Amino acid sequence: MPLAPAGHRSWGFWLVTLAATANYAVMAATAPLLNRSVPELLGYDTAIAGSFVAIAGFAGMATMPALGYLAGRFGPPRVTIVAAALATIGIGIATIAFATPGIVASRIVYGLGNAGITVATTAWVSATSPAASRGRALGYYGMSVWLGLAIGPVLAENVYAAIGNGRTWAVLLAVQALTFILAVTVRGNPVRGEDSRAGQASTVTTVRRAVAVPAAVAIAAWGAQGVLTAFLVSHLEARSIPATGLQGGATILLVFASSVLLARIALASFTDRLGPTRATQTALGVVALGLAGLAVAPGFATACAAAIALGFGYAPLYPSLTVLATQSLAGPDRSTAIGWFSAATSAGMAVGAVAGGSLIVVVGSTATIALCAVAQIAVIPLLPPAKTRNAARS
Repeated sequence: MPLAPAGHRSWGFWLVTLAATANYAVMAATAPLLNRSVPELLGYDTAIAGSFVAIAGFAGMATMPALGYLAGRFGPPRVTIVAAALATIGIGIATIAFATPGIVASRIVYGLGNAGITVATTAWVSATSPAASRGRALGYYGMSVWLGLAIGPVLAENVYAAIGNGRTWAVLLAVQALTFILAVTVRGNPVRGEDSRAGQASTVTTVRRAVAVPAAVAIAAWGAQGVLTAFLVSHLEARSIPATGLQGGATILLVFASSVLLARIALASFTDRLGPTRATQTALGVVALGLAGLAVAPGFATACAAAIALGFGYAPLYPSLTVLATQSLAGPDRSTAIGWFSAATSAGMAVGAVAGGSLIVVVGSTATIALCAVAQIAVIPLLPPAKTRNAARS
């Protein structure tokens, strides 16, 4: 009998989360693998390798809103299955045709599949989780991103060193196929009673209006994360914190990621207890505090404390903003909204990396990260008024 997800207490939920984790691990593995193998095997420079990496991100970001619509129209399980098949085919192309045309085709197909899995599994979790614990479920599901980001690069680097490029892609193909296998195994329908308005007419304008503020906040928050991902190590190095070593800048990024995972467990019910607006307001304040601490950190200990604060701030943001983007919508429209919101987080990361680099040239890294902190406070007034506790549960 198929396992049906029904909130975070069901086996189906955790299998969907495992499927997403496998997908994110492959996504995180392909970047360092291409950055290493393209110069070594094809003779291109790192700029070309980086361009190959970016193809998948741009292909996914451009199609996420449409993928959200398809998940609402045909159901998240079906879209997850098709997307997982596409992602597996994409990795398969790189496995058997590792040359420029093959890599380009691989990144486009994989980018579409990866984006579909991202949007559809999020919509799947949202649709099958009771409203009273939806924030907790989305928070646990969101751990798949961070676990994948932690596992992927380690997997790619070690397997590549041990057995070479072609076999490494074959290993990633097997991991990506796991997503497809799990998606086929797990089936589930939205919780009864949660989507009583599903038959009412809606418009694209209605969905965009619901997503507009959460998307704007996401661009500010994930934009700051994009700056940190690209430039934190060099920023800390300029402040006399070495890039490598146990007390180096790279360790600060590991502390940040670990604190997000820890906070997802410790603050599992944060969104459900406070409501999405209050949870987002609080989270943005803590994110701003963490960013300010990293901007002026005089040493490793201070930077480490700031990274922990930053992780505890980011942890509730994803579930809280996802609930804000979807709580006023009927079932199918929630999936469409998740597509738009996912595109906003991807856009934030991309814009942060590009704009952050330009700002650093002009005003320096300390001022740039400080401006990221200011941006978190600046978007708080955009949030809708917090509902009363009884209203939020209705």
